[in-house]
Amino acid sequence: VATHQGVWLVVPEQSHNPILLRMLNRLGGYVECKTQETMNAMMVTSGLMGTLYGILRNNRDWLVGKGVSQTDASYFVGRMYFGMMQDAVKDCHDPRRFDDLVQEQTFGGLNEQALGNLEKLGVMKNYDTVMDALLSRLEGKSDGSLPEEGE
Repeated sequence: VATHQGVWLVVPEQSHNPILLRMLNRLGGYVECKTQETMNAMMVTSGLMGTLYGILRNNRDWLVGKGVSQTDASYFVGRMYFGMMQDAVKDCHDPRRFDDLVQEQTFGGLNEQALGNLEKLGVMKNYDTVMDALLSRLEGKSDGSLPEEGE
């Protein structure tokens, strides 16, 4: 909010309240949700901030383990992901934007290979499982925990 970079979820739709929508737009933007269920699903994304920071931390720690100084690793990881997020935000109203960014990866390059390896490991499916668990918590159906292995 302080840097006007966030996005607000609004339910019910507020097209009748242009003053509120102008204020939210100045604070970073908004998405009007038609239903509480839609808002809950979208709130799951806000519950993944720690996950993103965990990925950054893991990337930094991996670099440190390869001999890079903590300062250089932190700076490099932060700036690399900042650049990636700037690409993601550009034209983000276009539903094809993220697909296009994936398709832009060099055929046979490191980025394409990394994504393929993560998909082969089931990371994306597991990510979906985590999002489903968070949604279940928001809907009051569970505490959001995943079942223990073997359950």
